[in-house]
Amino acid sequence: MSGGRGRRAVALVVVVTVGAAACGGGDDSSEGSGSGSGSGSQTAANRQIKGPGCEFIVAGEESRVIPPKDDMQFLMAAEASATECYDKITFFFDQGDGPDLPPGYTVEYREDPFGLEGIPTSTGGFKDARAVIYVEIPRASATDGRQTGRVVETYKGNLRLQLKGMEHTVIVEYLSKIVDPTPFENPDDAKIVWLIGLDEKRPFTVDTVNQPPRVSVLVMK
Repeated sequence: MSGGRGRRAVALVVVVTVGAAACGGGDDSSEGSGSGSGSGSQTAANRQIKGPGCEFIVAGEESRVIPPKDDMQFLMAAEASATECYDKITFFFDQGDGPDLPPGYTVEYREDPFGLEGIPTSTGGFKDARAVIYVEIPRASATDGRQTGRVVETYKGNLRLQLKGMEHTVIVEYLSKIVDPTPFENPDDAKIVWLIGLDEKRPFTVDTVNQPPRVSVLVMK
């Protein structure tokens, strides 16, 4: 009798262990289905699954490009936040005179000087930034001059974002010196540029939403 009870106890332990392993995979999906021209998928070799749903996010190292909208948009704020699956860097915009739609963008890996010859950057000389994601928002500005004789500075945040709990992001820098002081007169030349420095090259994707219009770069953990 005692031997039979022992065998039943072993069988119960095996069932519980298998059940726990099945739950670990998870079915929950996560935010971050990226938009853009790049659609490179992640593989087990270039990503680490940090939580349920992370494995379903499509990310890669290819450039991601969406053409600009017709109307000027204005940078209002930027923030960096850590999530279970990725480092998230988000840029918020005022829609200007256009519809409530996210702006176009180019997001891609670049090497110093990032196609910005003559423009000094902190990121270029930051030794911990071993890979840099270049973020360009065309037809966008941090100054609004639509009212005659009045120019309003729309972005009043830091040139370098505060980073807390980030996995791979070591610097996020706004290049204010390339902003056209009169972008409303030359909208085709106006652009906002940020640099995201990482400790290593990581797969990324881009997510855009409205209310307010914003662009998020998701750097996978």
